[in-house]
Amino acid sequence: MNPLSILLPVLLLIILPIGIYVLCLIFAGKRTDISEENSKTGEDAAQKVGKKGECLVAQQLGRNIDGVRYVINNFIFADGKSSVQIDHILIETRGVFVIETKNYSGCIYGNDEWKEWTQSLDYGQIKNKFYNPVKQNKQHILHLRCILPRGTPLHSIVVFVQNNTEHIKSKYTVPLCGLKHRIVSYPEHALSPAKINKIYLILLRHMDTVSEEEHIYRVQNTQRMINANICPRCGGNLILRNNKYGYFWGCENYPKCRFIKK
Repeated sequence: MNPLSILLPVLLLIILPIGIYVLCLIFAGKRTDISEENSKTGEDAAQKVGKKGECLVAQQLGRNIDGVRYVINNFIFADGKSSVQIDHILIETRGVFVIETKNYSGCIYGNDEWKEWTQSLDYGQIKNKFYNPVKQNKQHILHLRCILPRGTPLHSIVVFVQNNTEHIKSKYTVPLCGLKHRIVSYPEHALSPAKINKIYLILLRHMDTVSEEEHIYRVQNTQRMINANICPRCGGNLILRNNKYGYFWGCENYPKCRFIKK
C-alpha cells in the first residue's frame, strides 16, 4: 500500500481543524474590530449631536458686551484631582446662569427628584436611561459656589434643544424656544456692572487649559477611583458610615474631606 495514501488522510485530519480554528480567530478578530469601530462611530455621532445642540444654545445666548453681560461656553475647571465641565455660563444683571444642554430626540420623561430620566424612541419600543440633568447641573452650581463670592445669585437651567419637554415635570427645564424668556423672567439688578466684571475675571482665572479629551479621561478616572472605594478628592479610603438618613460611603478623612460616594 502506498504510504502517501495513509498519511494524506491523517494530515488532513490534523491540518483541517487547525485551519478552521485559525479562520475562526481571524473572523472573530474582524468582528471585534467592527464592533469597536461601530461603538466608536456611535460615540462620535453622539458627540456631534451634543456639540450641535451646544452651538444652538450659544447662538441664543449671544455675544459678550463689556461690563454688561458675558458668555462662557464649554467652561472647564479643575476641582482637585478631577475636572468639571459646564456647557454654558451667562453672567448678566440678573445673576449667573448655569446652563446644561441636552440634544435628545424622542419623548423625555423625568422630574426634579428622579435619579434617572427616560428617553423613549420608536413609539416606546426603545427606552434609554440617562442621569437626571437637573441633579447634574446642581453639582455644577455647588462647584461654582466654591470659587465665586458668597451670595452670588446662581440660576440653574437645563435646555432641551429639540423642544421636547412636554413630559418633563421640572421647574429648571426649558425648551430651546423658551430659553430667553426664562432668563428675562428673573429680576434685574441682582448684579452690578462691577460684580459682573469681577465674576467674569474669577471664572477666567479658574478656567482649565485641558482639552475635552483630557476632561473625559479625568471623569472616567474619577469614576474608577470611586468604584475602588478611593476618595477622588484627597486619595483617602471610602468607608461605610451611618447617619440618620441611613448608610453611605464617606471619606475616612472626614471632616477635613466631606466627599460622599453617590
